[in-house]
Amino acid sequence: MIRIKIGTKMKGSAVLILDDEERLLILLRSKGAHWMPQKWGLPGGRIERGENAPGAAIRETKEETDLDIDVADLVPMPMHSNKDVDIFYAKKYTGTVRIDFEHEDFVWVTRSEIEKYETTPHLVDKFDWVLKNER
Repeated sequence: MIRIKIGTKMKGSAVLILDDEERLLILLRSKGAHWMPQKWGLPGGRIERGENAPGAAIRETKEETDLDIDVADLVPMPMHSNKDVDIFYAKKYTGTVRIDFEHEDFVWVTRSEIEKYETTPHLVDKFDWVLKNER
């Protein structure tokens, strides 16, 4: 007998990446996105079978932005993580941003600029936490 669970949520990971000028990388989700279409958000996605949250954060960042981050440079953000998504801050990255098919645009924004964008929930709070605690 095959059992299929319907309606179960999958756990995910997302990453805040800041450049040397303390600008945050945000990506514009496509019109066809399942969650929060046409909103600006972070690189991230589902944790795949056999993968942990930091591994998913690294993989999703590479897939969505072509940037390389390393697990040694990831800082968990426990006060912003929840049962559905683990949030990380990447202290370092290498490469040049090239977005994938899931996104329509990207921008590096300062703290004062981010409020002009329609973002996914609590993104400004996460940005504030990194600026206060990690820079």
